[in-house]
Order: sequence, then structure tokens, then C-alpha cells
Amino acid sequence: MSNVLGYKEGASFLLLNDGPENANQVRWENNVTSGQGWSYGTELLLQKKTGRFSGWAAYTLSWTQLQFDELNFGKKFYARYDRRHDISLVGIYEISPRITLSGTWVYGTGSALTLPLAQITTREHNPLSPDSRNSYFSSSSAYTYGDKNSFRMAAYHRLDAAIQFHKKKKRFERTWELGLYNAYSRQNPFFYYFTYETRGQNQPDRQILKQISLFPIIPSVSYNIKF
Repeated sequence: MSNVLGYKEGASFLLLNDGPENANQVRWENNVTSGQGWSYGTELLLQKKTGRFSGWAAYTLSWTQLQFDELNFGKKFYARYDRRHDISLVGIYEISPRITLSGTWVYGTGSALTLPLAQITTREHNPLSPDSRNSYFSSSSAYTYGDKNSFRMAAYHRLDAAIQFHKKKKRFERTWELGLYNAYSRQNPFFYYFTYETRGQNQPDRQILKQISLFPIIPSVSYNIKF
């Protein structure tokens, strides 16, 4: 891939001052850089279409890397959407012409992220005036980072299961379906953030990484009509 666009470090489209007169101060071209990319891999699919039990198994093995002269010191790094392993298993079993069981299991390698490795706190001496003997100290903190997208989110996987009840009417076929999304309530990561943990008296607070997840086990009921 050539002429791939990526955000520069510290890119922002937020205006420092509100107002339409400042709109021309923010140009998207100043916030992006151009580079190149590589993507390769293989896909496998096994499928069974006949009989009371049908379904398929699919597997993808892939690599996707990007390179920008202005990012990551010009070194290659894995793209956010790089996913090493991707698996899909689908099974459908016809208990009878009126009842069907189905299940789907998916697995995917976690997305690549850039997270800070450490936090540095600095102190700065600030005199109140050039000829003043009085002064004060101010502190600020900054994060240090390693290679871009060197952190991997936890793997994503879940199981969906359902049972369908079919009945043929005179002019259509109706289906009731009872389903479970994320049947074993896997806590898949949605995003991460840092917070501080208090460890007790005379011990410094510890910074820890927290994970936010969405969509635990969710039951569902649906009614379908097929003409």
C-alpha cells in the first residue's frame, strides 16, 4: 500500500479559540502524514452444507504493518487493525423440521495500541520577578512511550447461541427465536485507561491499567416471517 495517511504525533483538530473566524487556522493537511503499508496472510474455510448438521469453520492468519518517516522514528509498526488470528465457528443442527439449534463462536487477536511505559514528574523553579528573592516551585508530569502500537489488547472472543421454532402457515413460514449473545459473558475490552490505586499508609499510590468492557450476556427474542 502506498500513500497511506496517518495522524502526526499530537495531531488535533480542536481550536484554541472558539469562533468561525478561526476555522482557517486548522487545516487537516497539517495533522496528517503520508507513508506506506504491507498486508499479507492466508485464509482457510471448511464448510458442510448437507445433512441435519451443517456449518463452517473459517481461519485467517494475517500481518499488517505501516511505515511513516515522521512516526515511530521511521520504523515499521503494526497497524491498529492488525489481527494475527481470526477464527469463526458456526454450527446449525436440525433437531426436527420445526426446531433448529445454532451456535457461533468467534475469536480475534486484540488490537494494537500505544500506551505509556512510565510517568515522569519534574519541578521547575519560578521567581516571582527578575529581581525578586521570592520564588516558588511548580511541578508537571509527562509520559514516556515505547514503540508505536507495541501494546496488545486482550483477545476478543464470544459465543452466541440460539434455538429456532419454525411453523409453516398457508402463505408464509414463521419463526420464533430465543437467543443468547455472549453466552459465557466474556469481558471483552472496549478501551483502557490509567488510574491510581491507594496501597495504604506510608506507601505511594500505584498507577494501574483498567479495562472497560461492554455487552455482557444478553438474551433476545425475535419473531420472523418468511414469505
